[in-house]
This record gives sequence, structure tokens and C-alpha cells, in this order.
Amino acid sequence: MDALTNPINSVLQLLLRIGNLIVAGLVAVELWLRGQLATLGLPPAVQTVIMLALAALLILGALQLFRGLIRAIVILVLILIAIHILLPVLPHGSGSGRGP
Repeated sequence: MDALTNPINSVLQLLLRIGNLIVAGLVAVELWLRGQLATLGLPPAVQTVIMLALAALLILGALQLFRGLIRAIVILVLILIAIHILLPVLPHGSGSGRGP
């Protein structure tokens, strides 16, 4: 059983590293694109709409490009990136919805 555990762990670590590289690349592209949009003088709300549209296009591209489990993982990552894009825009409340 140990002879099979090491290769499986190695493959999982490799997939995790590849995933981290892909996410780091997407974040770098997002930051670069936001900088470019800011230099064009677009307000943050418009930047968010453009970034969400691009995230939606990436999700649709992933649906067409990938199948099965890999597709689900890519879609999950892209949805998390879209949430990351939305977080600065969403209002922050007390969380409970009740008064003070």
C-alpha cells in the first residue's frame, strides 16, 4: 500500500502546484487589467462589471474546453475569482441583520 501512496501524493502535490500557478497567473492578469482600466479613468464600478464579464467569458470557455471533474474544478476556481472581484464592492454589515 505504501508503494502506491507515494506516487499518488506526488501527483496530488504536482496538481496542487499547477493549480496554484494558474491561480497566481489569473490574479496577476486581474491586477494588471484593473491597473489598465484605472489608467483609462474608468470608475471602480465599471471596472467590476468588466471584470465580471471577463470572468463569465472564462467560465463559458472552461465549459466548452473541459469536461468532467477538471471542468468542475476550473469553474469553481473561476467562481472564487469572481467572488474575489466582488468583495471590495459589496457592502459590509454587522452580519446578523439585527439591530445593535
